Amino acid sequence: MKRTRGILASVMSVTLFGTVLTACSTGTDKSTESTGSKSDGTSSKMEKVVIALPSFNKIPDDMSSINEAINKITTKKINVQVDFKVYGPADYAQKVNLALQSGEQLDLFTSPGQFPSYAAKKQLYPLEDLISKYGQETKTILDKDFGEGLLKATTMNGHIYGIPANKGMSVPLNFVYNADLLKESGLTPDDIKSVSDLPKIFDAVKKKYPDVVPFAPINVNPSDTNLVRLLRGTGDIDLLTDESGVGVVVGNNNKVVNLYETDVFKNGVNMMRDWYNKGYLQKDAATTSTNYADLVSSGRGFSTLGGYSGMEAGKAVSAQTGKNIAMKRIAPFYFDTQAVDFVVWMMSSTTKVPDAAMKVLNLTYTDKDLLNTMLYGVEGRDYVKVDDHHVKYPDGKDAASVPYTAQLSSGILGSESLQYLFEGADWKDTELKLKENKETKRSPYFGFIFDQSSVKTELSAVNNVVNQYIPGLVTGVLDPETTITKFVKALNDAGAQTIIQKKQEQLDKWIAEQKK
Repeated sequence: MKRTRGILASVMSVTLFGTVLTACSTGTDKSTESTGSKSDGTSSKMEKVVIALPSFNKIPDDMSSINEAINKITTKKINVQVDFKVYGPADYAQKVNLALQSGEQLDLFTSPGQFPSYAAKKQLYPLEDLISKYGQETKTILDKDFGEGLLKATTMNGHIYGIPANKGMSVPLNFVYNADLLKESGLTPDDIKSVSDLPKIFDAVKKKYPDVVPFAPINVNPSDTNLVRLLRGTGDIDLLTDESGVGVVVGNNNKVVNLYETDVFKNGVNMMRDWYNKGYLQKDAATTSTNYADLVSSGRGFSTLGGYSGMEAGKAVSAQTGKNIAMKRIAPFYFDTQAVDFVVWMMSSTTKVPDAAMKVLNLTYTDKDLLNTMLYGVEGRDYVKVDDHHVKYPDGKDAASVPYTAQLSSGILGSESLQYLFEGADWKDTELKLKENKETKRSPYFGFIFDQSSVKTELSAVNNVVNQYIPGLVTGVLDPETTITKFVKALNDAGAQTIIQKKQEQLDKWIAEQKK
């Protein structure tokens, strides 16, 4: 999840908390086609569908029991055998790309932030006819929970190439902090209303606890964060589905500009420079391998900034870190296309079983048993139910000791309205997330997707430049006064203006088509 939603973000990380695990190739090794029975009693060939999920939890060496539980559901309900593979986040994209390039069977996959790239490379199967045949239930759910028009965010050249995960997609900027340290510093949550209030908070904590780092990025790599979420507190920014940041629209003037040349960006990184100079961040913030979770768990970290849907994420962070973590919203969210297509389920263009794959995908959005088996494992062994909406680990077990859980991937797969929550989380928070999906302000360019195919070389070069400069700028390590000019020149040398020009041409055409 790099670059601007990544990039821009370093100022305050926004990525999921989770341990980066070395993933093992999982799933059944030899899954062959067999004969099944339709519900009307007639015989039909049972097809196999391979689906891959990224997991932030420990991944077992043997996935056979999970595949067996999944197939008890899918073979009975849709006469399809599923080979469910799970990979760690560090390996997931590599495994997916290798399968797509080698011809290895992989029918359904996701890839955070990479949907436009896969579509531009023609690696995706068009879904509109399949949705009409086998996905109407999913479309009805998406229309209900988001409002009609959601699939505009995954439509290119007249074809639907993906289905977004039905989750809380409105992720306002939240100040994430140790509530005990705030209280002991003589302050309350009422003292936090906006980004401009944070320096006085940091000063109070620093005075009370000189050895505590007032602010830290969420991620190990600060370039893997989201300054845009901070900048959105000062203006509406549409990334136009390209995370490089060199072609955005600020506001609604239809003009594509380089984000890094705007006052919005300059003001943001100047603020971070001020924070850095005042000692609110670690001196090695741009390169440190110690992230916010590490710092707060050890008692040496106070706060970070992150984008979270709903109001319950603080409880999850508390459980992870062992500290009393709370959140306070300090800036609204702004729905652009990428907010939706950041987590999209796609079908490989090389699939030989498109009908069966669509049936499986539809079931992940509509079948509670299948979805929660994929996320939580086998009931009684990996989790136990508390009530209709809540589960917990079996007595004496946790996420590290149960045979299987992919609980930290709950925002990636299927429909959040069907997912179990862990005991203690408020179910009303799920209802709030889906409500805010429909009510959050949308960009006038919602539905526009940048076709990157003509500027792939320039984007690659630009992203290299971004990765070189952004970590230091968004953590305040580099002085914006002397660095931004060099940064922008390097971007232009790499082809930024070509990207901006192509994006402007496509946006102008898209705007004209909306008026027809």
